[in-house]
Amino acid sequence: MPAYKAIFLFGVLFTAMAVKAQHSIEFNPLYGTAIWNPDSSYTNFAGESLQINKCLFYTSGWKAIINHQNKKGQTDTVILSNAHYLIDLSEPKSLKLPFTVPAHATQLIFTLGVDSIKNTTGIQTGVLDPARGMFWTWRTGYIMARMQGTSPSANTAGKRFSYDVGGFESPYNAVRTIALNLPETAGSDNHAKNPLYIQTDLSKWFQGKHTISIAQTPNCHNAGKLAMQLADNYQQLFQILLH
Repeated sequence: MPAYKAIFLFGVLFTAMAVKAQHSIEFNPLYGTAIWNPDSSYTNFAGESLQINKCLFYTSGWKAIINHQNKKGQTDTVILSNAHYLIDLSEPKSLKLPFTVPAHATQLIFTLGVDSIKNTTGIQTGVLDPARGMFWTWRTGYIMARMQGTSPSANTAGKRFSYDVGGFESPYNAVRTIALNLPETAGSDNHAKNPLYIQTDLSKWFQGKHTISIAQTPNCHNAGKLAMQLADNYQQLFQILLH
């Protein structure tokens, strides 16, 4: 066999072996360090008792950054999916994503929200169908993320709090980019096929970059300053855990 064919064949085999080593991805809803349960009560930074009945958000633009093992400082960006996914933390089927991450990836990047193109190009289908209840109007667009629950601190009917975060036009653009560093062990042979769990800490809605008190602001139903603060907070919801 000519040398160039042997090199080509080795490259194909090496690539095939690398592709097999993949991680599945799954969201793991928490409140602080406790597993989130819609029937459980929690306490936020302000000492306010609360129950979270519902939490949903859109994701899209999934990418992985891979370091070249034999070329220090050089990286590749791998597109994992351009689709939109509606993550409903109370629906287990929605928590596991239908694609995998290469085992030697060092960073996972995705968008939380719906991009401006989908907000402005007419009626969408699938998870972006307005019938899903995550859409305001043609002028204000999609709800990027939603949290609903009850709290004795909420001065509202039924003691309910409700945060619908949206807006896609400057200065009130609620779309956020999430960049998560993967553990160094993710690329090792011992962990090559283990799932990646995206720990999703709902307490960050109330205390991330900003502090949000239910007593002071129990509702958000339009684009604006409060929506931007909530979006800044939920940008900090996530971290990667390798099982």
